[in-house]
Amino acid sequence: MKTSEHRDKNNATWNLHVHFEAGKVDTDVEVSLNHLQNDVERVVVNGRQIGYVHHVEPVYVALSGPDLGRAVEVSQKLTLEQSIRDLLNTVPIEVLDPSLAQRA
Repeated sequence: MKTSEHRDKNNATWNLHVHFEAGKVDTDVEVSLNHLQNDVERVVVNGRQIGYVHHVEPVYVALSGPDLGRAVEVSQKLTLEQSIRDLLNTVPIEVLDPSLAQRA
């Protein structure tokens, strides 16, 4: 998956362009962060929660799942952006491009 981004510096929202090499998805998505507690951010894509990122010095731990207590670790990266990209790789394509769900 390749992404290009535009981040709004005033809040925790990114507009990403997502392209999968397989060619199934080539679309724009909105990624938002909602601060929860002690260095934990909820990650929302196109209005749908996909997981969390927990900042544990020196890494950002990407956690996939709707419930923080049951979320599964996906990766540990040195930047928040890398962790968000790893979470994007875990979601169904229909979350990234809702029009694909309508075609199925």
